[in-house]
Amino acid sequence: MMKERLIALINHSTTNERTKNKEFSELTGLSKEVIRALAYGRQKFNEEHIRLITTAFPRYKMWFVFGQTRPETEQTSPELEESVDDGGETRTNTQ
Repeated sequence: MMKERLIALINHSTTNERTKNKEFSELTGLSKEVIRALAYGRQKFNEEHIRLITTAFPRYKMWFVFGQTRPETEQTSPELEESVDDGGETRTNTQ
């Protein structure tokens, strides 16, 4: 689960597909190799990885670690932020 959230966070926070691991490395302080290993499941997350990621993205801390959000306390997720329209209201799919 954390692996999927890492991939979502990388995709949300970087701008170039070819250099996304480098960009994420610069944002977090994790090496590109560690980012790749975590994203592909070749390495397990440790406390230092989590600390670096959540320090770089404090508003995603609860989502990244637990998979939960609390917008009222500004603990959100990339998906939730993308679903908020310009008026600040969360969009809902009524289909």
